Amino acid sequence: MAGTWTKTKRPKGRPGIYEQENPRGGKRYKVAYRDARGSVVSKTFPRLEEAKTFQDEQSGRRRTGDLPDTSKARRTVSELWDHFSATRETRGGKAIKPSTFASYEARWTKHIAPTFGRRRVGEVSRDEVKRYLVTLQGSTSLDTRRKVQQVLHKLFSVGLYDGWVTRNPCDGIGMPSAEVKRDPMALTDEQVAAIAAEVPENYRALIWTLAETGMRIGEASALRVKNLNGSIRVVENAPEVGGVKVTGTPKTEGSTRNVPISPRLRPILTDHLNLYSNRFDPESLVFTTDLGNPISQTNFRARVFQPAARRAKVRGENRRVPTVHDLRHTAISLWLTRGLTPFEVAKMVGHTDLKMIERRYGHLYESELQKKMDRLGATASPLSS
Repeated sequence: MAGTWTKTKRPKGRPGIYEQENPRGGKRYKVAYRDARGSVVSKTFPRLEEAKTFQDEQSGRRRTGDLPDTSKARRTVSELWDHFSATRETRGGKAIKPSTFASYEARWTKHIAPTFGRRRVGEVSRDEVKRYLVTLQGSTSLDTRRKVQQVLHKLFSVGLYDGWVTRNPCDGIGMPSAEVKRDPMALTDEQVAAIAAEVPENYRALIWTLAETGMRIGEASALRVKNLNGSIRVVENAPEVGGVKVTGTPKTEGSTRNVPISPRLRPILTDHLNLYSNRFDPESLVFTTDLGNPISQTNFRARVFQPAARRAKVRGENRRVPTVHDLRHTAISLWLTRGLTPFEVAKMVGHTDLKMIERRYGHLYESELQKKMDRLGATASPLSS
């Protein structure tokens, strides 16, 4: 509508409300206020009372902290990252694990900061984020794009919760589907023995431990002498992020567990402790390099395990060379085919969700279930007619 804005004089004490005369008759009312970016914007209403109500709501939200501090919205995304980093240990709920944060930091440094670091928090739009994620398709893997999107969303969620922004620009952006993982490869006892025979002697017990207990390589490389006492107590994990070992608690809450030591593994571990570890120092690592240093998982995979598998001529479908993680699959498959229930297996490997076991290994215990049903049928008395 054409017209001239004039400051309303009704009622008094209402700065920020303006009225506009309609040349065709009537008025409308405009409320001026600051948005999350610190910019002055307005909203128009057909009646003065509606404009007053809206202005009161804005003032009330500002007093109760429901609206962000506009000075925060004008800060950079790098400053929001610094805030996210500084408050990760004090935020409500579970603190971010060191290894998890190290992964976030790697995504931030390599991918997010170069694009968004200098942008004002309140100026980042959803369309901009969507365009950015599209640009990653040609230069990164699907897994990297998913993780970058997750970090961006978490970062702006903290900004929303702590009053830096009024909305998360990552909301409503669909996450690309995860890649279908390759089928697990379970090794036979002969194949595990063949690989163990090809690695240096100080690593042989590690090969058997991974295959007999289903431990993750990060958990095994962090195992200490004090946690070997009739069973293996898994309480530490040392994954590598960007080539750097980050020691902390196991991957999930359910990953802290006791794993029984099989009769075959017990003498192997005993001999290993006598020859390659300090069994009298509770804090000593059970598995180390030939120089006594912590094991680098990257080096162990690329320079020890897979070359040994090639020398042993151990291959799976499509001539695939097994990975270290396939030893975890080996343990799970062995337990299921020997009659352990999915619940028992999940407890042994630290899964909190039985669906993972059922989805990836269901075909293994279905045959065992049929055998149990057959035994029940053989012992049941015939029904009387």
